[in-house]
Amino acid sequence: MVRKALKQNKINIGLTILLIAAVTGSFNFTPRAVGQSADQLQLEKEAKQKELDEILRKIGQLQGEIQQRRSAQNSLNNEIAILNLEIAETEAQLEATEKKIDVTNFDIAEITEQVVETEDNIEKQKNVLKELIIQINDLDQRTPLEIALANDNFTDFLDQMQYVTSVQEQSQQTLTEIKALKAELEIKQAELKQEKASLDALLEQLSLAEAGLAGQRSAKQQVLDQTRGQEKIYQQLLAESEGLEDQIAREIFDLEVAIRDRLGDRRLPSIKGLLAWPMNGILTQGYGNTGFTSLGYNFHNGLDIASPAGTQIYAAADGTVVGAGTGGGAYGNWVAIKHNIATSSGNRGLITLYAHMSSFRVSVGQPVEQGELVGFEGNTGNTTRLLYGPHRGFHLHFTVFDAEGYGVAPGKFENIFGPYQVPYGATYNPLDFL
Repeated sequence: MVRKALKQNKINIGLTILLIAAVTGSFNFTPRAVGQSADQLQLEKEAKQKELDEILRKIGQLQGEIQQRRSAQNSLNNEIAILNLEIAETEAQLEATEKKIDVTNFDIAEITEQVVETEDNIEKQKNVLKELIIQINDLDQRTPLEIALANDNFTDFLDQMQYVTSVQEQSQQTLTEIKALKAELEIKQAELKQEKASLDALLEQLSLAEAGLAGQRSAKQQVLDQTRGQEKIYQQLLAESEGLEDQIAREIFDLEVAIRDRLGDRRLPSIKGLLAWPMNGILTQGYGNTGFTSLGYNFHNGLDIASPAGTQIYAAADGTVVGAGTGGGAYGNWVAIKHNIATSSGNRGLITLYAHMSSFRVSVGQPVEQGELVGFEGNTGNTTRLLYGPHRGFHLHFTVFDAEGYGVAPGKFENIFGPYQVPYGATYNPLDFL
């Protein structure tokens, strides 16, 4: 019986050594040195977060003022006031992004410290396990008879056998702890990777916002130069632009009408909460016959959400990228993502469109998760920038299409804007799904 127990111990030792090899062979992470304590990092992070919250509050106030100005009568003085507010908003956004970068760096440092601590614990447990294996291996070289002869009585013999069993149990427990620590380390490494990706996105956002700010300042000067400070000239410039703007808007509307009629009764009902808001900002234009006439729209097929230049845009739900395009007409830089929807009549699909972006981070065929970075807010394509200058009208145009009948058509005004494409289909009010 005792020999059988020792034999089983020997088998367990072999398995243990194989497991140790598998475990110890995978720790290749080398974190950077961090000179601050966890408490110091937390205090500094909280201070930066308070500063960030105050800047975001300021941005919210500026957005409210911009919204009020946009609803006022279109005049040169009002346009200059809007440009000044947008410049101040972008300046605040730059500061906010810098604070976010600081906070993210603190998060990276904190997680790095946790990784270092976990690796230290793994190393300690590995050393304990090595010592236990040495003891077990030494005991395993002795037969039960040798153990019995080495003890003065049967009680000592049983104590010795119990010790063998205890050492084996300790080795198994230590191995379990190592595996748990390894799993914890993998989680921390994944968090670290995610934080570093967030940092990269923030750095790109900072660069885009700086470019947007330079453009806004240039646009203000352009308006002053073109109008020479005269209201009459400003109104003439607006009138000259409206004709082309109306034609481009009509191009999108005409493509939708036929598809919407074809879909008929197969339209999906409202499913509140199915989608998440794709960007933080203020709603500047709703869906449908909104009465928005500056561009000659008689129907607006999505939502316009405005934020400072370069704001991050996220996927509204899990899905797959089914289209992307660039160009100077219609939607400018855009991405389309398909989402599968389970209904009582079977699986259906919705497609969300993210338009007028300065740049995008995804590619056709790529699966995305809700909240994943899609791109950055811009003013490419047919935005109000065509009426006022190259850096007016920063916003996200967000459309929800039914997947049935969705398509992409070549733009009609390539002679003016160069090659571009127009996604089309039967649209829904995005608010029915947000």
